[in-house]
Amino acid sequence: MFNPKIKILLIAALFLSPLLLKAQVNTSIGVGAEIGLPSGNFSNLSGIGLGASLKADLPVAESFAITLNAGFMNFFGRSNALFSVQDLTYIPAKAGLKYQLSESFYAEGQLGAALPLNKDQKTLFAWSPGFGNQFKLPGGDKLDLGIRYEAWTGKNTIGLDRSDTKGFVGIRFAYVLGL
Repeated sequence: MFNPKIKILLIAALFLSPLLLKAQVNTSIGVGAEIGLPSGNFSNLSGIGLGASLKADLPVAESFAITLNAGFMNFFGRSNALFSVQDLTYIPAKAGLKYQLSESFYAEGQLGAALPLNKDQKTLFAWSPGFGNQFKLPGGDKLDLGIRYEAWTGKNTIGLDRSDTKGFVGIRFAYVLGL
């Protein structure tokens, strides 16, 4: 009937629609470029990842917001004389909580799914704690520089019941529009 990825997105939209309707005046949306620096075993498969994302902050209190984040991330596969790894391309979709530690500095955590665009890849559970700083621009918009550790976890396609985690340090540079 429906693709499982579409079901997940529809359920998330239905669950979060009341929050979007009640969003306060200082809701913001950021459009950003992302760099992923693989860590651990994942660094054997890829040297770097590049992507883009769209993130909305929906304030629920003075220093507290719900975040919605979706994007595109491509990790370039490594090759050597023994093997060649294909690029890994995913659409990460996450929701989370953001806390303003000061006027510009924040900490946040997000949970969600990394939806594969490659054939023979599986949807992975995504989680990411991080922090960042927003720099005010004339006119009310902001520049956002964030850093996080992100991991995508699921079943390995090789071996029996083995867990597979693709972990990386993510750096995001975004232009934030206040709505």
